[in-house]
Amino acid sequence: MSIQWTFLATFLYCELIIVIILLLPFIRPTIWEKFFKSRLAKAFTAGAKYYFNFIICVFTLLFLDAIRELRKYANVDEKDLSMPQAETQAHMKQFRSQRNFYIAGFALFLWFVIKRLINLLASCAREMAAAAEAHKQAEGAKRHLEGVMANDPTKIDPREIIASHGNPPRYVDSKEHDAEIIEYKKELTKAKEDIDTLRDEYDNSVKRYHELEEDNRRLQIQLAMLSGDESSKDK
Repeated sequence: MSIQWTFLATFLYCELIIVIILLLPFIRPTIWEKFFKSRLAKAFTAGAKYYFNFIICVFTLLFLDAIRELRKYANVDEKDLSMPQAETQAHMKQFRSQRNFYIAGFALFLWFVIKRLINLLASCAREMAAAAEAHKQAEGAKRHLEGVMANDPTKIDPREIIASHGNPPRYVDSKEHDAEIIEYKKELTKAKEDIDTLRDEYDNSVKRYHELEEDNRRLQIQLAMLSGDESSKDK
């Protein structure tokens, strides 16, 4: 077996092992989701698209080469069988071409299967996380309603906050809630500072307006006096 077919056969065995591991029932999709989000997986997924397309191109070329050899050794001329051991060699070449054909075909097929399994596991993990979150919210809403109906405040989780009237309670983490309160306090402080700044500017504007009004009144008085002096001189 040549180097490329040895490499392809080894890759095929690795693909079979990966498929078996991905199909193990006791490994939950959430565990695979954590693995896919790990640093090692992220380092590989950075160029996963290029790796996937490159391997597809290599496998396709090997698959086409296997088809070429399969067609080449499918029909053996009777003249070539006249030599000793010729029939054995012809059948051996035919067997190798068939073997290479199946190896390349299964390797290419399993490569698509692995990609599909990874996508399905990731999607299943996201759906399970969303279902768990919805179940948690439903349980919180149930406890809240039971506490309200029984008028027992001890059954009400303080982390369950009613968003609006008629809507179910929304589960809020205490750390997230504290962070939101701190953010609101910062915004309130900034708003107060802006109001104080605007108030100072308003007071300065009013003061400046009064000064301009006083200057205008003085100028009008001076203008009236000058007009009176000119009229007396004319007389």
